[in-house]
Amino acid sequence: MLRIAIVDDEASIREGLGKMIGKESARFAVTGLFANGQEALDFLKAEELDVIVTDIRMPVVDGLELIKQVKAIKPEIRCIIMSGFTDFEYARQALRYSAVDYLLKPIDKKQLFALLYALDEEKTAARGKEQQLRSGLLLSYFKSFAGGSGLGPDVKLPELSLPEPYFVVYAIKGCQPEALRTGLEQTGSLPVRCWDLVDTGEQVLALACYYSQQPGLEELRQMAAVLEAICGPRRTLAGSSFVYGDPAMLGRAYAEAKNACELGIYGSQTWNYHEAGGSAGPGSGGADIGERFAACRDEWIEQLQILNVPRAVACLERLLEQVRKDRPPLESIILLCRLVVGTFSAELHEWSKIWPHAKAKQLEAELLSCLSFDEIRQKFLAELAGALQQIRAGRLAQAGKSVETVKRWIAEHYNQPAELSQLARMVYLTPSYLSKLFKHETGMTITDYLIEVRIKKAKLLLRKSNELKIHEIGCEVGYPDPAYFNKLFKRMVGVTPNEYKKISQ
Repeated sequence: MLRIAIVDDEASIREGLGKMIGKESARFAVTGLFANGQEALDFLKAEELDVIVTDIRMPVVDGLELIKQVKAIKPEIRCIIMSGFTDFEYARQALRYSAVDYLLKPIDKKQLFALLYALDEEKTAARGKEQQLRSGLLLSYFKSFAGGSGLGPDVKLPELSLPEPYFVVYAIKGCQPEALRTGLEQTGSLPVRCWDLVDTGEQVLALACYYSQQPGLEELRQMAAVLEAICGPRRTLAGSSFVYGDPAMLGRAYAEAKNACELGIYGSQTWNYHEAGGSAGPGSGGADIGERFAACRDEWIEQLQILNVPRAVACLERLLEQVRKDRPPLESIILLCRLVVGTFSAELHEWSKIWPHAKAKQLEAELLSCLSFDEIRQKFLAELAGALQQIRAGRLAQAGKSVETVKRWIAEHYNQPAELSQLARMVYLTPSYLSKLFKHETGMTITDYLIEVRIKKAKLLLRKSNELKIHEIGCEVGYPDPAYFNKLFKRMVGVTPNEYKKISQ
């Protein structure tokens, strides 16, 4: 919107021009009508203008002096001279003072509006370039926050000049960037003159609003009301930071706004807005996420090991319901999800195959995009329950083959250590379940079966390999300690290896 002032000592001319320009377009706002240049200069001490349309010959401060002083104090303001034919030399001089153009009286409407539209487009283009450059720097500042006290000691950021002395950052989640930008540009009654919208890449939009004077709570809430109207009926989370005057605090302000915004996941309204430092802040006296996790871990690990999917999911549901009451920040909920998935990975050997790192990252991104705690809970539990059902189905299908697989491995590697955990991972079963299954199908423990296979191989070597010594045969079948081999062989066969060799040859 182009803010325009009319300066002319003839009241009928300035008032007539003001009405004519005001009716032409919503893009033009006549913010001042002045009888001389001094009145316009006094106005500029407290207010902002984009264009001054001024006569040349006026009392107190004439048009030429007005243009000279405006160029010195606010060179970005564009000036248009109005003059009669006899004042043409004055007009030429005004052009040397950087006036945009001059218009002959009586004013030609088409010529005036063509010039104003061109200036409005020029302002829009310049503002777009300025915003684009500043937005890139703002993103660096937003991402620089080191957690507690502003910028980290090793962070060096380019110098950033803000358009006004004070700023507040709003974080918005759930509204599309272009829809929000269009709404802000088209809203004719924004409580701020200048703003920047930055897509942070964290599924959160950051809106930096700039103020010439330190805003109060009412002004912040007016801006929130505008955002609510723009975002419309779809569920949206929003939060605002404290007011700051130092660009170095942009990172802190963004973190405050983002935390306040994400508190909205616990709300039930379509529009969920919170201010930084509000009384309904997260983590209000609840247990630590790690403590909550540790308190119920043993219970659901037991259900995991026997793959009782309904009970395992029920344990997690109870945990998440306790977490909801604590109202922790979103990052703590994501941490809890990582702890749960990490435990699944440690307890279930098949987990890494059906839940690779990329899938874990994808789920985290989906959880971060959720706009309510219920949505987070439902998505997380559904994904985990589906994975557990897949593992359970695989184990049921594999159960009949698992024992044969272990027996085949022992037959091929009988002289190697056969650790139960290694064998269990090989057939994607828990060690305890594999032990029970093996005993059920063979009538023997895995250890007894391994001993039987080794002793059979030792008997064969004792009968057929005259060149091998007794201790060498013991090493060959996995018993490098001669005394232990002799003792075990006699217990299993009834005679020592040496006696067996003599009898069998």
